[in-house]
Amino acid sequence: MRKTAIALSLGLGLGLCSLPSLATTLAEQFALMEKGAQSALDTRQFSHDGVDIKAWIDGAPVIIAVPILNEQGKQEGESRYYFKGGKLFGVKEPAAQFAFDDQGKLTRWLDDKGQPAEFVSKMSMQQREAWRTRRAAELSALFVPSQAEQKASEGGAKPKGADLARWLCNDKLMALAKGDKVIAEQAKLKTSEQGMKGEVSLRQEKGWQDLCLTCEVRGTQVTRLTWQPLPGANKPQ
Repeated sequence: MRKTAIALSLGLGLGLCSLPSLATTLAEQFALMEKGAQSALDTRQFSHDGVDIKAWIDGAPVIIAVPILNEQGKQEGESRYYFKGGKLFGVKEPAAQFAFDDQGKLTRWLDDKGQPAEFVSKMSMQQREAWRTRRAAELSALFVPSQAEQKASEGGAKPKGADLARWLCNDKLMALAKGDKVIAEQAKLKTSEQGMKGEVSLRQEKGWQDLCLTCEVRGTQVTRLTWQPLPGANKPQ
């Protein structure tokens, strides 16, 4: 019974769009998915493009929350991407809502009150559709398990305990930040089987990048990997 309730809340595989009695508006469908995700799903949080992005995961992302920053770098809202069966279902912004069909076509563009947005041209719809579907694919890719996570989950990882956590964190960092080597001074990095926190250096194409990093591990999965560049962080190779 509980699984059925969760599935109804998330709309996973049940074609929630075709059940108006459950949710008559797009906002209500978003709310149902959020309620189910909050109570039943694992979360992941990773840095990307200078912000920390959070996702609620059921194998693949169900909801991805992306902070919106102003020119001063302070958060002034967020965009949320909603997925059903791995496909983009909708996007919610502070001033707009968007609905997509199973083929990725933008079918509705609503204002913050849930009413059809005014002065929306066919070209605007096409441009917004292209941008949102491309962005959704980019964000979803962040939450694909890394090679190390896949190997560890299959029982093929030799490291154990803190060494396993370090291996998982380093591999995930290289995958997300596009680097090929991670080094750290032992005195500046705390490591345990739950993850690691402190300063590391990541080698990228442009040189070495010094980062203040937080990585959390549960089992064989990295559940959080966030970082910020340290002052004067770019050093030539």
